[in-house]
Amino acid sequence: MRRGCLLLLFLGLAACASDGPRPIDPTVDLYSPSGARRAQAVQAVAAQGDRRLVPELIPLLDDRDETVRLQTHAALKELTGHDTGYAPYEGRAERGEHVRAWEAWWADQGAPTEAPREGGGVR
Repeated sequence: MRRGCLLLLFLGLAACASDGPRPIDPTVDLYSPSGARRAQAVQAVAAQGDRRLVPELIPLLDDRDETVRLQTHAALKELTGHDTGYAPYEGRAERGEHVRAWEAWWADQGAPTEAPREGGGVR
């Protein structure tokens, strides 16, 4: 009987989990506590070609997750055709300089500085 109850409990939990993860929403997932979600959100922005989210991507050049930094650099280059010579493995001070350089360059482009934002999370 005990085994049967455990089996039913397991099957019930498995059924609840079968919905799978929700689709990536960059306006939320760029701020996810999960580095993997942030990296996927960056990839989604690049795939959609949504330049309105460039200002949301720029601070991710200084993300604590190197994969996010790498994906962000690639996405920014793809979306804008611009590169500051950034390297995702540089120290925090150097990354900060590149963030400021990107922000200044983007502002000089006359591009919108605000994009739709629904989240607010950890970077």
